[in-house]
Amino acid sequence: MKFALLSLIAGCTLLGTTATAQCPAGRYNSELFSTVTTTTVTYSDVYNLQMNVYQPDGDTYPNRPVMILAHGGSFIGGDKDADATVNELCERFAKRGYVTASINYRLGNLFSMASDSVEAINTVIKAISDGKAAVRFFVKDAATTNTYHVDTNNIFVGGNSAGAVLYMHVGYLSSIDECPPHIATSMAANGGFEGNSGNDGYTTKTKAVINLAGALNSTSFVNLWDKPSVNAHGTADNTVPYNCGWPLSGVVHVTLCGLGALEPVYTANSVYHYSKIYEGADHVPWSSDAAMFNSVDSMTEEFCYNLICTGAAGVKEAHASTEVQIYPNPAGKSANIHTASPMRSVAILDPTGRIVLMADGVDNTSYNINTAILIPGNYIVRTTFRDSNLLPVVKKLTIQ
Repeated sequence: MKFALLSLIAGCTLLGTTATAQCPAGRYNSELFSTVTTTTVTYSDVYNLQMNVYQPDGDTYPNRPVMILAHGGSFIGGDKDADATVNELCERFAKRGYVTASINYRLGNLFSMASDSVEAINTVIKAISDGKAAVRFFVKDAATTNTYHVDTNNIFVGGNSAGAVLYMHVGYLSSIDECPPHIATSMAANGGFEGNSGNDGYTTKTKAVINLAGALNSTSFVNLWDKPSVNAHGTADNTVPYNCGWPLSGVVHVTLCGLGALEPVYTANSVYHYSKIYEGADHVPWSSDAAMFNSVDSMTEEFCYNLICTGAAGVKEAHASTEVQIYPNPAGKSANIHTASPMRSVAILDPTGRIVLMADGVDNTSYNINTAILIPGNYIVRTTFRDSNLLPVVKKLTIQ
């Protein structure tokens, strides 16, 4: 097993200068409450979807973080009551002072998903729509009846297996413009970027993602200083690929990229994250191994506590950025970079985060990339600047 805490880039030394939230002693990092009350509520009237909401008994704190988790089941099975990992996390985090929820979401049919990649994508997009409605449910409540007393600045989302895939896309897709055509088309057919599962008019902004054996359709969805995440994955996972591949042992022909592919991209983009990598382990090993589960729980507790109470990941606000233009894009044999401030270096990374071209000592506001030496596809261009107060800038580049 490998463990990594990564909060990268030269500015990380400024982390201690960010504002630190004041959390009551023992709250969020220990089980202050011995019992929890669970209630079942309907969060989507549109599709009659329910969630189990966990609250610590006797808690009077007025602004509590909320953690929304989705169950596994390959988008064809499972429910809010059946995923032991999700339910145990909900119970433990509620005892630490959170409001937690285990949600149901719409499911698909394996035969249809295996026969038609469009149907597989539509199934996941519908689940994403439902997951967003669950976020809006708590935001709406905070703005109206305030039944749950949640702090909408501290909304954590995630899940186990398919549930993690669902909320990884909620966390890392910021607009429909960022989506490739196959996803944008499916979203347009299912209510648009925010979906059609209800609680309209409220934000789906979240604090961080809890990714237990989840994945993204493309690592290019991760951008510089993107959403913090806590991650766990087995390297021999045949259900959700540890690297990039087709899930369910290749039965469903839609690409998913797991932690093996995401880890270097997180690093390249200075994403604050914790990761546990289980060498040789198959899918969700923590679901059947108490020691592994306790390790994942402990990592998640520390990660969330740091974000709520210590100002972790706030370093990005200590820097300025500058304008970068890349043209033509898509590019043929070459592409030009033009910046408002002199560059120090230009790096070209492939979708796995591997540097395939590097130029140091540029010291100019213009640079020409010889793209003829690279195979066609999608790349990441990372530009750093002579002025150390300027953040690196990451742009996408397509080579035809």
